Amino acid sequence: MTGFQRWLLVVGILILSGIAIPYGALSGGTVSVEVFVFWCVFGAAVVVAIAAGVTRWRG
Repeated sequence: MTGFQRWLLVVGILILSGIAIPYGALSGGTVSVEVFVFWCVFGAAVVVAIAAGVTRWRG
């Protein structure tokens, strides 16, 4: 598996977790701190994934 394929797999898992976790596991009931923390961690993970992809960019 190449570096790009690994990065693409991580981004795919990140996208799926952005759908499944807040609308599946964390849904139900009132808005809680867990949802806020998830979105903060998710946002940081997206920034890290983008930075990792751009850092190794060859064009």
